Amino acid sequence: MMARELRVRNKRPVSKVRRYWWLAPVLLVVAFIAWLATGPEWSRPRTGKTTDLRLPPGYVTAFATVSQEYQRFYGKPLQSTELAGQFDRSTRLMKEHDYGQAAEMLEAIAAKAAVPAVFNDLGLVYLALNDRGNAVNSFREALSRDIDYPQVRQNLDRMKEIGLGNATPLTHEIEANNTVLLANIIAPGKPVEGEIMAAVDDVDCFKVTAPKAPRDVLTIVVAPRSRMLEPALRVYDGDRRELEWIKGKGAPGKPIAYTMSPAPNSTLYLEVSGYSDSAGLYTLTVTPLKAFDAYEPDDDIFSAHPVQFGVDVEANIMDRADTDYYSFETRRAGRVKVTIRNRSKTLIPALSTFAPDMRSSGFGPDVRTPGANLEHSFAVEANQKYFIQVWPQADSAGEYTLRIDQ
Repeated sequence: MMARELRVRNKRPVSKVRRYWWLAPVLLVVAFIAWLATGPEWSRPRTGKTTDLRLPPGYVTAFATVSQEYQRFYGKPLQSTELAGQFDRSTRLMKEHDYGQAAEMLEAIAAKAAVPAVFNDLGLVYLALNDRGNAVNSFREALSRDIDYPQVRQNLDRMKEIGLGNATPLTHEIEANNTVLLANIIAPGKPVEGEIMAAVDDVDCFKVTAPKAPRDVLTIVVAPRSRMLEPALRVYDGDRRELEWIKGKGAPGKPIAYTMSPAPNSTLYLEVSGYSDSAGLYTLTVTPLKAFDAYEPDDDIFSAHPVQFGVDVEANIMDRADTDYYSFETRRAGRVKVTIRNRSKTLIPALSTFAPDMRSSGFGPDVRTPGANLEHSFAVEANQKYFIQVWPQADSAGEYTLRIDQ
């Protein structure tokens, strides 16, 4: 009897925190339900027709905003009356509280115009559907393109009470992310820490969006923080087609890197794994190099950069896919002289000329030596606008100075 009393007396009491640990998630759920029940009228679930046409604060209704953002992020105008109609229709559906149809329509729009305004609205629609996961991902998609996007920031500030205050692009891996469908959304320029787990065939998938126009060069680096990890990296485009596979075979603990120049605002999927069943910690970084010159975007004749006679233009051919268009206006009839002075040892420049109607009118001399200069003259009429194109031969790249004289 005495031994039993001693055991009871010496038993340590269970703390209240440990005893009531389950209350925290329960209270969070209760708070969320209460917010839906007593919060803004637009957020309450509805069925059937309604005449309440109010929208949540921060909802973007002007398609002009989408068009302006498209120009800014893609570097070209949005020419689609179909998308304008769909966007207006999604707004009407949101006003009528037909959240499911509104979400489907905005998802379709986002596939063609992946700009912050669309993702902001999509996040609010998913929030109205009580789909917290997709709401966070939608807001995160917007912030991965513009980290300070005001509508999303204001929405998140208002929604901190239900745990939606943090929807910024991730800087630490979150499981499960072993397929591209579950990819963590990250942003260029923000290092991401992750871990390849041992003996479970672990892979980590990430979704990143290339920076807005102009097109830039990206360097993707996987740097091990464990001596035994031999990292491998697969890169996929937005349609999940494999673009590259880089592996650190025979080099445990050493970083691997891949450099590419995706289209502005395009989607990439990155899959990190351990080569030959290796495992360990790593840091993933996607870095924009800002390799474009000051006159970008000028990759087509419609965005040709105007230049003045007798003025040196210092520019570059960023990579083999780069091309630069320029325009100039003549003062009198005669001949103009175009000079491309090479400022690199690698660029093999080429020149094309275009008439005022934008039709091809000829080519400069054929240059075959890396680092060589190029000179060309051609006849022009008075008071006309002409165009020229500077482009690389043999997949070359490098800096140059352009000058046009009359």
